[in-house]
Amino acid sequence: MEVILEITVLMTLAMALSFLIERLLEIIKAVYDLFDSQFDWYRFWTLRTYKVRNKLEKKLRIVEYLGPKNLTKVLNKFGEKLLNRTGNYSGTVPILAGDLIRAVTIKSWMKLLSIGLGIALAFWMNVDLIKIWQDAMSNSSLWIINIKSEEWRIVISGIVIGLGSNPLHKVITTIEKKSRKYQEKKVQGEVKL
Repeated sequence: MEVILEITVLMTLAMALSFLIERLLEIIKAVYDLFDSQFDWYRFWTLRTYKVRNKLEKKLRIVEYLGPKNLTKVLNKFGEKLLNRTGNYSGTVPILAGDLIRAVTIKSWMKLLSIGLGIALAFWMNVDLIKIWQDAMSNSSLWIINIKSEEWRIVISGIVIGLGSNPLHKVITTIEKKSRKYQEKKVQGEVKL
C-alpha cells in the first residue's frame, strides 16, 4: 500500500510541476507580447522574415524545384503543424509574414525553456519517472527501461515534465497500463522473478 501511495504522490508531483511550467510560460509569453506591442518589435520580425525568404530563395533554391503551387502546400503544412492553423489559403503565391516567423520562433524558444525548467525542477525535486516505469515493466527490451544512471533518468523525466501536461499524462497512463499488465502476469505466474 505504501508503494502505491509513493507512486501516486510522485505522479501527482510531476503533473503539478508540469502545470506550473505551463502557467509560468503563459505569463512569460504575455509579458513578452506586452513588450512586443509597446516597443514595436514588429520591425525585427519583418527583417527576420526577409532573411528567411532570402534563405529559401537563394540558398535552398526551393522555389526552383517545387514551383509556386507545391510550395504553397509545403508552407500550409508548415503552418498547420507548427501553428495549429488550417490551410485555408489556396493562392499560388506563397506568403511569409513576420507574424508567422515570430510565432514559430517564440513557440520554439518557449518549448526549449519549458524543457530546461522541467529538467531543473526534476533535479531539484528528484523526480524519477523512469524508475517507476522500470519497476512496472521489469523484464523489457526497451532502451528507456535499461537506463542505469539516475541522472539520465531524471533528465528524461524533466524533459517529459517540461513538454507539458498532455505528454506527461500519456506517459503516466502508459506506465499504469504496463504496471497493471505486469501485475496480472505476476499473479498468473507467467513472470519469473
